[in-house]
Amino acid sequence: MASAQISEEKRRLIEESERYRHAMGAELQNLKAATAWVPKTIGIVRATSPILALATPLVGLLMRRKKHAELKHDRNGKPKKGLAATALFLFEVMRKARPFWETFRRSRPRHVETSKISKPLARPTSVRK
Repeated sequence: MASAQISEEKRRLIEESERYRHAMGAELQNLKAATAWVPKTIGIVRATSPILALATPLVGLLMRRKKHAELKHDRNGKPKKGLAATALFLFEVMRKARPFWETFRRSRPRHVETSKISKPLARPTSVRK
């Protein structure tokens, strides 16, 4: 009797395990379908990240200027930013953007044309008088 009860318990556990296995398979298919966009998005982000890294400070600069266009002067009538401060700011932005720019330039394939090597000009070996 005990062996019949154990075998009944085993059969029930095997059936339950099989149901869970099928449910997990269905969930895995749902997960694959829900995340199918991830590889394509990662590829797009990798391709555009150098451009975005270069464009972000410039977009921020343009947005900031548009936002504060009416506040050109401080209370004492002097301009908020001078030409030197703007030049230093642009220098700093370009210094930070240079590594991204170099990476972007290296990652893009280029078509290099082989230049025609011109023949050296013949030099006179002796001069006749």
